Amino acid sequence: MQFIRVNTLKINPEVLKKRLENKGVVLEKTFLDYAFEVKKSPFSIGSTPEYLFGYYMPQSISSMIPPIVLNPREDDFILDMCAAPGGKTTHLAQLMKNKGTIVAVEISKTRTKALKSNINRMGVLNTIIINADMRKYKDYLLKNEIFFDKILLDAPCSGNIIKDKNRNVSEEDIKYCSLRQKELIDIGIDLLKKDGELVYSTCSMEVEENEEVIKYILQKRNDVELIIIKANEFKGINIKEGYIKGTLRVFPPNEPFFIAKLRKI
Repeated sequence: MQFIRVNTLKINPEVLKKRLENKGVVLEKTFLDYAFEVKKSPFSIGSTPEYLFGYYMPQSISSMIPPIVLNPREDDFILDMCAAPGGKTTHLAQLMKNKGTIVAVEISKTRTKALKSNINRMGVLNTIIINADMRKYKDYLLKNEIFFDKILLDAPCSGNIIKDKNRNVSEEDIKYCSLRQKELIDIGIDLLKKDGELVYSTCSMEVEENEEVIKYILQKRNDVELIIIKANEFKGINIKEGYIKGTLRVFPPNEPFFIAKLRKI
């Protein structure tokens, strides 16, 4: 299954749909008026002039859910903790209509280049890119008392077999990812303003990287609570409640995803 998210900062979804359909692309509507499933295309969907113009982002429908759940306002100060390659960052900017401020942090230099490229291509103007390790960058933010209205933590994870069928994920990989995810979510809560909200997501199916991380942070801290997310908002996707009430899990044939929302109290 292949999807595109239309960049409404640059083009109307129906206008883009007609342009692509005139070139022989078959598109199907989704629950989002700016996202389409690509049913058929005579060429690679990532090689069109429209792609280069920044009119759309090839992106799984599952990965569009975390920014929607975060629900950013136009005046929000937002932190994207693990931002590359920028699908969710540019989606946040789109939802904010290029207003407010996004601080997009990425640890990898190589991946930061992809992040910068996508932000430029899609005409995003409200985003500051920081090439840093969140585990170190947090010291600078805390020292300068910089706190955020909302935070997206799309955490590094062990991935899933839908994306890479040749990938062999070991128990060690899962344990390593889980430890790092717990560290990052703890940092995220530290950096939230009071009543600020954090969305945690992964594209892993593993309980250790999902529900266990949420359970860990709720047990460790008394300044955070879980916000219930309802699955019925996302029509046409194989989405169900997670193994903790109020969290969400997306299952195949869609790209597997886990999403949870927390509030600092």
